Amino acid sequence: MDSITVNKGIKRDVDKSNAKINISVIKSEKPEITIVFPPVLDWYLLYQRPQQLATAFSKIDNVRCIYISNEMYKKLNEPILKVNDDLFVVRVNTDYSQLVKGKKVLWFSYPKHYKYSRTGFDFVVFDGVDMPVDEFSLWAVDLQKAIDCANIIACTAELLYKLYKKYNKPVFMCANAADYEHFKIAQKKLPKPKDFPMINSNEKVIGFYGALASWLDYKLISKIADRYKVILIGKNRYYKKIIEHPNLTILEHKDYSQLPYYLSNFDLAMIPFKLTNMIKGCDPIKYYEFISAGKPVISTEIYEIKRKYSNITYFMNYYNCYQIIERAIIEDCSSKRLERIRVAKENTWNTRAKKAYDEIIKYLFKIDNY
Repeated sequence: MDSITVNKGIKRDVDKSNAKINISVIKSEKPEITIVFPPVLDWYLLYQRPQQLATAFSKIDNVRCIYISNEMYKKLNEPILKVNDDLFVVRVNTDYSQLVKGKKVLWFSYPKHYKYSRTGFDFVVFDGVDMPVDEFSLWAVDLQKAIDCANIIACTAELLYKLYKKYNKPVFMCANAADYEHFKIAQKKLPKPKDFPMINSNEKVIGFYGALASWLDYKLISKIADRYKVILIGKNRYYKKIIEHPNLTILEHKDYSQLPYYLSNFDLAMIPFKLTNMIKGCDPIKYYEFISAGKPVISTEIYEIKRKYSNITYFMNYYNCYQIIERAIIEDCSSKRLERIRVAKENTWNTRAKKAYDEIIKYLFKIDNY
């Protein structure tokens, strides 16, 4: 056996017969890597997959994350914001080279960001998070370039996995998830926020938070509001959709820290997405957050939810929504809540990040059976 240096001053044993790093050594001493997320989302706007993964990665030994914020929603107070010892949010065009340790990994989901791969990265992960159709059809323009520059491809849903397997690149599933510890407090009734509407004791509240975007089925939402109190949370200058209905309340975008307080006061949580081609490859983050609170979830028949969680989800459409909602209300009980919570605990961002880290290390250092 000989040894080579694969990281800063750290030697690893290598078998000359196959030039592969000793697996047991790699597992016992995790190599240092820095994962960089280019500016697809403002750090402060929607605390979504990139921010969640960056946070979860930074909890892994010897992993540092650099998140570049586009600051479209809120400006950073300084060029480099330290979130924790291994997570930094930086302003676009800020030199963060002094923060990099070990191998430098690019993790990107917006295809046009393939251009970042040209700036000194040791490894590139393309994160396939949405079907490049409908509202995301423009993504198809740079999709091939994104795939070409990637060493491996992560994807969130089965249909995306099938799409990217055709490109002769390593592909692994990295579904969406929830920060269970953040949302579990909503399992109990929390104080109502000041802007939460007044609800009579005999009324049920059906709620949704997220982007009030074109893929929401507003016709279905209006029909639900004909019989129930409905709350939509997420209005901002990018998503300004307004629908008028006496039983419907639309609230401004809320900080991530406040979401459990709203969620805890929902009787049911809903995911009223249109069943478009784009939604066929969608794995909604909010689904995992809703079940972390133990809430019954009523959803349109989103393929990925139905494929994995049909036993704990109530599926509705425009014609049967009242029947499905009543069933969800009547059947709600402690055993069903505990089952939803159990599934949520199995689907956390920490779990996703650990799996993704293993995939990066396996291909970065060319290890079989890592």
